[in-house]
Amino acid sequence: MRGGHDSYRDACRTSVRRHDPERYLACLFAPAARRDALFALLAANHEIAKTAEVVSEPMIGQIRLQWWRETIDGVEAGTPRDHEVAVPLAAAVSGGWLSLARLRAIVDAREADLDGEPPATLDDLEAYAETTAGGLHAAMAETLGADPEAAGEAGVGWGLIGLMRALPVLVAAGRAPLPVDLLEAAGLSHQIIKDRPQAKALAAAVRPVVERGRARLARAHSLGGFRDAAFRPLRLLADRAGDHAAALQRAGYEPFRASAPVTAGIAWRHLARMLGYRLGL
Repeated sequence: MRGGHDSYRDACRTSVRRHDPERYLACLFAPAARRDALFALLAANHEIAKTAEVVSEPMIGQIRLQWWRETIDGVEAGTPRDHEVAVPLAAAVSGGWLSLARLRAIVDAREADLDGEPPATLDDLEAYAETTAGGLHAAMAETLGADPEAAGEAGVGWGLIGLMRALPVLVAAGRAPLPVDLLEAAGLSHQIIKDRPQAKALAAAVRPVVERGRARLARAHSLGGFRDAAFRPLRLLADRAGDHAAALQRAGYEPFRASAPVTAGIAWRHLARMLGYRLGL
């Protein structure tokens, strides 16, 4: 294969470090034997998730997503495309580290990004987060030998809170992540937000989403698998989602007024938390 497995593996790791740094840092605390599978999964997720950002029209996005469906077919059949993500994915599958069912569902869910339509209700947004971030974290749990139910719950929390944290970037890119019912109740629309983002109070629409995310994090905490040793890298992400929710709360649930997330020192915070987990804290 052109490039060889090692270069493809390194490419996945580099992609995750650059584009998904919080999950990357959490994966560094996973057992070494499982990291390549995690990085392949996360690199594939990034390539799928960015579809709406890199295409000029929905039809091209549909073609790109179909390419990924066919790529997953090839990986499952043991005949992966000579591609820097497909080859490591195939190695993870053949090694018994990864099942691709959740990644398939993520491809299907990402079709919603292409039409530009906002979710009608908070329940609709939550369902989207269940398949995307929730499904991704559950797949990570399967790779780690951890509880996918707890991971899925925490992943939904991560996804909902992350969407609110990323609201300024998403709105600037023409995305519409806030549910219509919450916006209408607040007398807002995505167009109003895009035209004058700093002048509009968004807390009435943002806070319910953050609170729903916190509820899913709490549900994850209540499940037995959350405290298992194998779950610790995902527990780091759950606790980090709680950090982001607290930052939004401090900003009055106004994402345009919230401070940008600080990435420096996260590894040390993860290390401190890991020590706390081992001490039963």
